[in-house]
Amino acid sequence: MADDKTKRGSPDNKRLNKSEPYEVAYAKAKAAKKSAKKTAKKAAKKAPTRSASARAKPAAGSRAKKASSTSRAKSASPAMKRTNAAPAAKKSRTTTRATPNPPKAEKTAENTAPKTMKEADAVDLLTDDHLEVGALFKQYDKLAKKEAPAEQRRTLAQTICDMLKAHTTIEEEIFYPAARRAGIDADLLDEADIEHASAKDLIAQIEGGDAGDDHYDAKVKVLGEYITHHVVEEHTEMFTKCRRSGMDLVALRGEMEARKMALVPEGGDAATEAKGKSPGILASLFSKD
Repeated sequence: MADDKTKRGSPDNKRLNKSEPYEVAYAKAKAAKKSAKKTAKKAAKKAPTRSASARAKPAAGSRAKKASSTSRAKSASPAMKRTNAAPAAKKSRTTTRATPNPPKAEKTAENTAPKTMKEADAVDLLTDDHLEVGALFKQYDKLAKKEAPAEQRRTLAQTICDMLKAHTTIEEEIFYPAARRAGIDADLLDEADIEHASAKDLIAQIEGGDAGDDHYDAKVKVLGEYITHHVVEEHTEMFTKCRRSGMDLVALRGEMEARKMALVPEGGDAATEAKGKSPGILASLFSKD
């Protein structure tokens, strides 16, 4: 009789009845395995068998599947047949970016006027003049299109000329020299002086001309376009630099206002009388009752 003390996992270790001899347990297990095989064979013989036609159908189906897969393989491209084919490259799309800040169709005194964030200063005074004279030029353009009487057009043209002469004078005598002392770009100020000289030539021609002349309306129109160009450059370049330079623009405004009052023709500001409003569009925001 074999020793019961066998290694772990041996048949003796798997016995349910440890008191039973090893040889007896082994014989019982072998007999049970043999009887299980006989039972399985008997069950297999009793199971119904498929007919020949039934066995043929799967074969036909499998042949059809093979044929369809073969046809697909033939119609497939060479790239599809390769198992290691690289993926097809994606079509490159050309995208166009919109301009972040699209330029405006036309820059005018209205859409380039600097915003007032504190007490009215010299820049606000000059901007008021720009906006007022721009409104007068539009008014003259309407009269010219309606073929208004020559005297009416002549009066409005003279009002425009008087206002521009006073405006250019306070700039040349007070504002531009102060800007030069503050270190503002000298080339920018020189260009402004030259533009003033060209505007003065047109003003002299309008004042010495007759509203009935063929080119009178054209001269006023050209002067308006010239002034608009000059105003836009001041708003977008000069005035922004002046406000960043540390100039005392509030004190400078008082000096410019006093000089402007001395230049205005007797009877008050001609532009103010023509428009019937108090002077200074921006200055009115800070006026005290």
